[in-house]
Amino acid sequence: MGKKISCRHLSDMHIVITDRENESLVKEEVFLGNRYRVVSRSGLNVTEAQVVEVLKGLANPKRILFIENRTGVCGMVAKDLHPEAEVTIHCLDLYYANKIKRNLARNEASAVTICCRPYVEQKDIFDVIFLQLSKGGAARELTLDLMQQIHQALHMGGKCFFSIEGNDSWVRNQVEKLFGGSSVYSQSKIGCCIAAKKKEKLKRIRDFQAEFVMTIFGKKPVRLLTIPGVFSHREVDQGALALAEVAGGESQKGDAVLDMGCGCGAIGISIGVNQDVSRICFVDSNSRAVYITEKNCQLNGLERYEVVMSDIGIEEECGFTLFTGNPPYFSHYKISELFISTAYKALKPGGRAFIVAKTAAWHYKFMNAMFGNAELINRRGYEIIKSVK
Repeated sequence: MGKKISCRHLSDMHIVITDRENESLVKEEVFLGNRYRVVSRSGLNVTEAQVVEVLKGLANPKRILFIENRTGVCGMVAKDLHPEAEVTIHCLDLYYANKIKRNLARNEASAVTICCRPYVEQKDIFDVIFLQLSKGGAARELTLDLMQQIHQALHMGGKCFFSIEGNDSWVRNQVEKLFGGSSVYSQSKIGCCIAAKKKEKLKRIRDFQAEFVMTIFGKKPVRLLTIPGVFSHREVDQGALALAEVAGGESQKGDAVLDMGCGCGAIGISIGVNQDVSRICFVDSNSRAVYITEKNCQLNGLERYEVVMSDIGIEEECGFTLFTGNPPYFSHYKISELFISTAYKALKPGGRAFIVAKTAAWHYKFMNAMFGNAELINRRGYEIIKSVK
């Protein structure tokens, strides 16, 4: 048995961002000399460690914004170093917003503002903005979108820092184009931090929104808007199309539909446009997905629907007759477990659940154990598992 984490203060500020209590299962790091001691599961990502180093050199900032931060450590350090500054952490996904809120509460750090919105709405007000770019994180078009939002949110002369895992020359090239120059603030074998300053307003604001039509044989077409960061941008995902075909083909008049992990809303909207359902509930943890699904529902004339932002499913029990889910392919099936558990809780007896996966062995086994039955349907190179409650 390892020792429990003690509360000894080896540094000026002690930050804990893990619920693990065993010292052998956590990593302890010290930053800015001995000023900050951070205890986490596996250590801060290099993108956040680089930001911490930048914070000490800021000269009396009034407003600081962090984007794509996932722990809250930067916000706590910023508020400690610059107590008079307004510190905001902007999240696109509610999962990370809630995670940061828990970390702030654990460390009794209440002076940092957390928001979860599809866009940075403020214009020309921030002194400093940080964007963290981890490997496997934001796709390139989302990165470009966020860069443009950062430029608009900075006041004239404001600074921004792009903290990168690895040394991606593409990022620096894009910063150069957008800001008219950049510099390398820091660089190592595992990451670098690029700095830039807002010198003038943008001459052209790029629109990253796309529109396409989803068609299913024998069904009414669906118009869909998408934006970067929403699954899937600029084209119909074949897994989603397969799920819409199968679940839509088995939908019935009067169905109450729950579309979980809705993305741009393609599956639920396709069912709603082609079937006289009683209602549709769209659920996603991503603020951009919720935003664009609402627009797509209006675009396609849906009336009996609601769009919910949640990272824990929904609380309603036995209120639906049809469930569709396209869980992301990561997190060691934890998200898939949430989807399937929510389906079982939310469906009425006799309700049908449809889950799509590239390889369905795990999902088939889990759904069969939970529902007592499972059927495998192959479509478009994907496997759809159907269970009946």
